[in-house]
This record gives sequence, structure tokens and C-alpha cells, in this order.
Amino acid sequence: MITAGCGNNTLNAPVAVVDKHSITVGEFELKAKLYGLSISTKKEAGQFVNLLINDFLVLEEAKKQKVSFTGEEMKKEIENFAPDYASPETKKELRAVGIKYGQWLNDIREKITRKKIINMVMKDKIKADPEDIKDYYWSHIPDFRTGKKVEASQIVLDSEEKAKMVQQFLMRGEAFDRLAKKYSITSESKNGGSLGYFGAGEMPSFINDAVFSMKKGEISGIIKSPYGWHIFRVDDIQEDKTPKFEEIKDRVYEKYYDIKKDEYFNAWMQELRKNAEIKIYEDTLDKLVEPKEVLK
Repeated sequence: MITAGCGNNTLNAPVAVVDKHSITVGEFELKAKLYGLSISTKKEAGQFVNLLINDFLVLEEAKKQKVSFTGEEMKKEIENFAPDYASPETKKELRAVGIKYGQWLNDIREKITRKKIINMVMKDKIKADPEDIKDYYWSHIPDFRTGKKVEASQIVLDSEEKAKMVQQFLMRGEAFDRLAKKYSITSESKNGGSLGYFGAGEMPSFINDAVFSMKKGEISGIIKSPYGWHIFRVDDIQEDKTPKFEEIKDRVYEKYYDIKKDEYFNAWMQELRKNAEIKIYEDTLDKLVEPKEVLK
């Protein structure tokens, strides 16, 4: 890819023009860095320049709609990307990849603006009838069903002899939680060995195979693993459940809205592009992915 060392004429060369606004080589390369992309083929370059065109059109629409945001919104968005964004270390990391701190902040501003205008437009376009939401729920019930979950506890020992000793204590009726706190070698011992609730496949197979075949209140035999010798207890079982629509209607609406948002966004972008004058310079794209070539 062409680098910043190619000179100002090269950096100012247009990759595309959108309604008299030039997307230059310099902007293309800066945005690629900000997006964390390495573009090495003509196809990738073409896809990325079209993304930049879309970004510009969305920002222009935001100007027309006079979209604004607060300093608090800016602070929150920045912290999502880098909690210690103001630190010298963050600025040093940006400089190391050729990004100025001000350029990074401006990119964050643009991201917030695009997000706000997209949400504004989509909320106006997507009118969800309550019956549509219910229909979506009934046709996507598997998406909302919760699988079987088990709440279990364990005692882990570092030798089989100790495991057999604890097993004897359990058979005599001593409290599982107390024995876990006293003898178990793992971090959850302080909580009586509780592993909390988990579904099938969320734990290592030696745990799943044991507890998902047990009944509530049952204590396992001694099970060896790479971590030691385990004794499990099943504390509770939550069977498969299909929640009622009224219980999760907000979650159903969110999923419905996200799907419709994608559909409407694509249609909206096609409309914006249709009403814009767009020219992409194919010869510039060619040279962007030819390292040995320099734009004249």
C-alpha cells in the first residue's frame, strides 16, 4: 500500500469523489489505520473505499438533520475504546502506528454522529406493530428457549487418599460446604465449593458428564481430572424453559428491531448512494495495492 512517505501530491490524490468531496489517498490510509485494517488486494481496497463513501453520505445526512451530542456522550464512547485514553501511553501507541491523537478523537466524534443519525432514521422507518412482534416470537421460539442448567458445588483434593477421607466424612453426614472450605484446593472453596449455574458445554467435559447425569441433592463419587480428585454435589436443576411472550416482550422487540434495522439500513444506504454523484478512481485503487508503484 502507498505510505505517507510518498509525498503530499500522492496523499492528496483522489481515490473517490462524492458530491464534490474528495476521498484522498491520505484519508484512505488514515481511515484504514483507524479501522485497524491491512488492505492488500484491489477487491479489499474497493470494498473499503465504498465503506468510506457510505460513511461520508451518512455524516452529510447527519448535518442536514443537525445531529449533535453531549460531552458526556463523547466521554462514554471514548472510554469504551480506551478507558485510559488520556494517558501518555495511549498517545504513544497511536503515534507508533501513525495516528495523531486529534485524528483519533475526530474519528470517535464521527462514529457517535453516524450511530445517532442511523438510530434516528431507523426509528422513524421501523414501525413495529404489536402483532408483528408476537408473530416474530412464535416463529423464533427456539431463539428464546433457555436450555437445562445445573447449579453444582465441588470439593477438589490434591490426592486420592484425601479424596477418600473427605468422602468418608460426607458419608457420615458432615456438611459439604464446610468440608469444601476446609479441604478443597480451588478458589471457590471459600464459597463452599459453589460453581454456580451453568449449561451443558459450559464446563469441562469431566464436570458436565458427572453433574448432568445426577439428581438434585446427589453427591458424586470421586472423579479424577488433570486438576486433582473431585467430588461434586448438584444443588439445583433448572429444566429447559420456554418463557412466555409477556415475560420477554422487550427482548423480542430488540431482536426484531435489530433484524429490521439491518434491512432498512441497506435500503436507506442504496437510496443515499442513488441520490449522490459518486466517482471511484480505479487507477488509484490499482496503485494503492502495488507497493512498488508511486502515484504521479
